[in-house]
Amino acid sequence: MDLVEQDHTSLGELLRSQLGWTPIRIEAMAAGMGARRFHRIFLAGDGPATLVARIEDDRTTTAPAETSLVPAAPAWLEEPALEPLRGFLEDAGLPVPRSHLHWPQQGIDLLEDVGTTTLGDIAGPHGDDRYREACDLVPRLQGLKASPSSIPAFGRHLDRRLLDTKAWKWLHWTIPLLLGRVASSEECERTHCLFGCIADLVEAAPQRLSHRDFKAENLHLAPSPRDSLVMIDVQGAFLAPPEYDLVCLLYDLQVCLEEASAQAAFESTRTRLPDAPDRAEARLRFDALAVARLCKDISHIVHAGRVRGDLRRWHEISRGLELLRRAAERLTPTFPEAQTLTSVIQALTPAAQSADNGN
Repeated sequence: MDLVEQDHTSLGELLRSQLGWTPIRIEAMAAGMGARRFHRIFLAGDGPATLVARIEDDRTTTAPAETSLVPAAPAWLEEPALEPLRGFLEDAGLPVPRSHLHWPQQGIDLLEDVGTTTLGDIAGPHGDDRYREACDLVPRLQGLKASPSSIPAFGRHLDRRLLDTKAWKWLHWTIPLLLGRVASSEECERTHCLFGCIADLVEAAPQRLSHRDFKAENLHLAPSPRDSLVMIDVQGAFLAPPEYDLVCLLYDLQVCLEEASAQAAFESTRTRLPDAPDRAEARLRFDALAVARLCKDISHIVHAGRVRGDLRRWHEISRGLELLRRAAERLTPTFPEAQTLTSVIQALTPAAQSADNGN
């Protein structure tokens, strides 16, 4: 019995024993970049028509063999369980999928099915209202407070150590795996210096609750009767500067949002944030956080393609590099070290496009 069959057998037994429901069928959903697994469950009777099963993968896995250019990776910030954060957000009136069953012993959550249409599917002129709706969620998230002992997200932070891992990935994944060479000593020195400056900005900034992956793919348009945006994938939430979620949304690799629209949405939201950050300060932090976030995102896609053979998102690299160039160029007058990024992007872009075209 393969893993999908095991999941379906376990889910069928769980539904019958805990909820008294018998599934008509269970279908595996498309896998994401991580190890977490999802299944759509179809039901008949008085319960919901469908549910989504979310399963944490706690198996011990062997990492793919690294190339000679890529050393063993350091440990990242692990994500906690979905609860109690999901319930906390729901109680606060934030739109998240309803829970039908939380089964921590098996790492299983049975959640409301919020459909397959995401904000990214309606991006463009007709999606402006929905983007404004998404931006409206950011001040609401940032207004929440709780004790870390009750809601662990409030004890997790975007800190210097986590920012260092993003620089590490850029230097040890993106540059070697796209250019076929290790990063030079100058590239390493200037990149680490830049990320040190970014860490200084982050440490001095207000700390507010952030979704952490607040992008179009994680904002679903729930089917009727709700017909509103619903946040999924909330378990990674942490405290970060007020601009963080807006960076995730407006500088999203998967959506070609016009720069003017992105900046207008940022400015209109900035004044409504609980901290109402100064315009110049907020824009500096936006660019600094965008550099850190984009370096990480691009690196993950490059690593997935080159090391794991997963090329599903490879086409996003070119947009990511373009967004990174914009942010780095705006950041350079304040942090000259950012110029090292714009210099290497000139070589990385054609390398990524050549690979995308199969050359």
